[in-house]
Amino acid sequence: MKIIAPFSGGKDSQATLLYAVEKYGLENVIAVFCDTKWEHDITYAHVKYVIEKLGVTFFNLQSKVYNGMVDLAIKKKRFPASKSKFCTTELKVIPMIDFVLEQKENLIILQGIRSDESESRSKMNEECRYFKYYFEPYQTNSMIIENLSKKDKLSLAQKNKLEKAIKRLAKGKEDEKYHTYRKEEVFEWCKNYTDDILRPFFNASANEVITYSLNRGYKINPLYFKGFSRVGCFPCIMCTQKEIDLIIKDFPDIVKKVNEAENKAKSTFFKPDRVPKRYRNQITDNGVKYTSFQDVVNYRKDKNATGDLFENDLELNTCKSIYMICE
Repeated sequence: MKIIAPFSGGKDSQATLLYAVEKYGLENVIAVFCDTKWEHDITYAHVKYVIEKLGVTFFNLQSKVYNGMVDLAIKKKRFPASKSKFCTTELKVIPMIDFVLEQKENLIILQGIRSDESESRSKMNEECRYFKYYFEPYQTNSMIIENLSKKDKLSLAQKNKLEKAIKRLAKGKEDEKYHTYRKEEVFEWCKNYTDDILRPFFNASANEVITYSLNRGYKINPLYFKGFSRVGCFPCIMCTQKEIDLIIKDFPDIVKKVNEAENKAKSTFFKPDRVPKRYRNQITDNGVKYTSFQDVVNYRKDKNATGDLFENDLELNTCKSIYMICE
């Protein structure tokens, strides 16, 4: 039996990795890091710190097709978006599946997922199997109707999706969708080995997982002390307005990194209408203005130009972490 603990450098996966070693023994645990080549240097340094201090066997997993986020955007001719998060699939999910299929023994995979992180995660189970959606559908027309019918407001795309699902279900069609990447190999692998998933901190709070690491003498990722609620791709295509402001203020090197990535990929990092039209300085071949990352920076600088006179003094005495973990 082999224990695999995916480790992103974040607080939840770190607590899970420490738990795995305590429960199953250092010699039985493997930590894996799915490298998008788009993490902050602070996160890379933190992953190295935890792995070396813990002394656990470690694998850095990377896509065999794309050389990180920028190469992915270049080859896809666009950056990912909230409704098209192919970055997760290509740079994390697929490398992990490839790694699992290389293991020729029963597995327990411990995931650092908490139910209070999001609505979608709250619907997950504490225990399941890794290849779950190869054997049961992750989407059906009944699921679509159940999920969208609960929402107060629907976008045009969601309305169309709901109407289509209702019509198809009326004809007795569920249109079940399954995961299909390396399907035959997955089925064959599952005939011989187990792929159990455990989520030991599923019902824990953010502060509880942080305390779990601190009580065992392990620091948490320094990005949490700089005002970020999550770590991972830096920046993420779904980063919040607050996170953008933090990047502009404290990480000018990241602004430069994204600007260069946009030039290489010949695509905008955020959606084209992220800022008002008067701030959009990029123009398509058809004469349509769209938003570059620098346009977002300029817009946010203007919006924040009339900050509080005492803002800097307050920052000296206030913890920037949303988890209030500053000493």
